[in-house]
Amino acid sequence: MISVCIPIHNYNVLPLSESIISQAKCSNCDVELVCIDDGSAQDYVEHNRPVEGMGQYIVLEHNVGRAAVRNLFLKYANGSHLIFLDDDCIVPEGFIERYRAAAADNPAVVVGGRLYDDRFDDREHRLRYKYGTNVECRNATERSRDPHRSFMSNNFMIRRDVLRSVLFDDRLKGYGHEDTLFGFRLWQQNIPILHIDNPVTNGDVEDNALFLSKTEEAVRSLAQIYTMTGSDKDFCHSVRLLRIHSIAEPVDWLLLAAFKCSRRILRNALANGKCTSLPLFNFYKLGLLIECLTHGAPASGEQ
Repeated sequence: MISVCIPIHNYNVLPLSESIISQAKCSNCDVELVCIDDGSAQDYVEHNRPVEGMGQYIVLEHNVGRAAVRNLFLKYANGSHLIFLDDDCIVPEGFIERYRAAAADNPAVVVGGRLYDDRFDDREHRLRYKYGTNVECRNATERSRDPHRSFMSNNFMIRRDVLRSVLFDDRLKGYGHEDTLFGFRLWQQNIPILHIDNPVTNGDVEDNALFLSKTEEAVRSLAQIYTMTGSDKDFCHSVRLLRIHSIAEPVDWLLLAAFKCSRRILRNALANGKCTSLPLFNFYKLGLLIECLTHGAPASGEQ
């Protein structure tokens, strides 16, 4: 059996659930749907109630975070293989069948990839769209060149025993980089990752301002992981932003001063779509990281 596992947070998951069930009926594979609502507003909880007629629908009273909720699926899912999807995914035709075919060889972890809809290539969403299409949208061949660094949690399949042996680190309560750390733990344990071309489309692209806010939270999470791992050299080498920081560390004070002087202007330009330069966006992230590592990373909030 394959369990399709969807963590939900303040999103309408009915279209995705219906697509999964429709494909499951056409597949030769035994498929179950398991959805866990991670502390959504009550309106979303009630709107998604029809999922109960398609599979399991578990509602958590309080938000436990992106890492802990994924581990929780081990309690409810019955499959030998678990497919994890973000709640805003749009799955293509043949999605379940391609994972079923991959599961036949019993791989430990399979990553399917992601795409972005061209309709979000407008000024309001362009920073997120540009980052996504230039950094995250890679085919299986490209991802396979560095399989563990290319791990993404929005669309992957994992054997139950592998997830149980690794687990997501539930000390990470906020948004961002829980999958980076998970991919690194897989590498540490010599667990291989198979990359295939089975991409989902990101159906809810954040506007520039929200993307910046989530980026800031992700950088705080990265600084937290940096501290948790004792600034592990292998982990730092596996994350591009940390690699850049290690090179630039002798002039941290200069970069931090430049960041503080330009922060407000740069943030406003990125947020309102006047600037979509990825190098400047990366400088903004680097400045945030140096600030967090210099002054301590604030505790991350909820998902």
